[in-house]
Amino acid sequence: MTASDEMMTRVRARTDRAVARAGLSDHMTFDDVVRAVEGALDMRLRIIAESDTAGWGTLTGFLTYFADRREGRIHVRAADPLLYRQFAASHELGHLLDDAHCSGVPVERSSIPPFDNPALTTPACETELVAEHVAHRIAGILYAGPRVAESSW
Repeated sequence: MTASDEMMTRVRARTDRAVARAGLSDHMTFDDVVRAVEGALDMRLRIIAESDTAGWGTLTGFLTYFADRREGRIHVRAADPLLYRQFAASHELGHLLDDAHCSGVPVERSSIPPFDNPALTTPACETELVAEHVAHRIAGILYAGPRVAESSW
């Protein structure tokens, strides 16, 4: 098994634990997902659509977390389509649900894809991949079912 294979095995396991932590399941709405994460982590969350994002560059969203108040805010770009805002917010939910984040260790995140930034360490790359995998799992819950297909007729 290569180092890359080992990393992806860890990413998949962490993703599975993150999704299980919140009890995410089919037929949930985005609001249901956010409420499930709040319940799992015993915290309040707000998703804030920011209109002034001139200095964001390629950043699509970010998380501010206040452990002492048990509160988190996920900031996304208001100009992005709803589907894209939800995906960016889901990535940040993935950070909250991931074991590494919940350990209380502050982590500086990258605003570019992990494989495009040679300065990212393997643990930081894994953390970004876990959050991205959680976001894809949430997207599967929200948009892969017949409920969505029927609404597009």
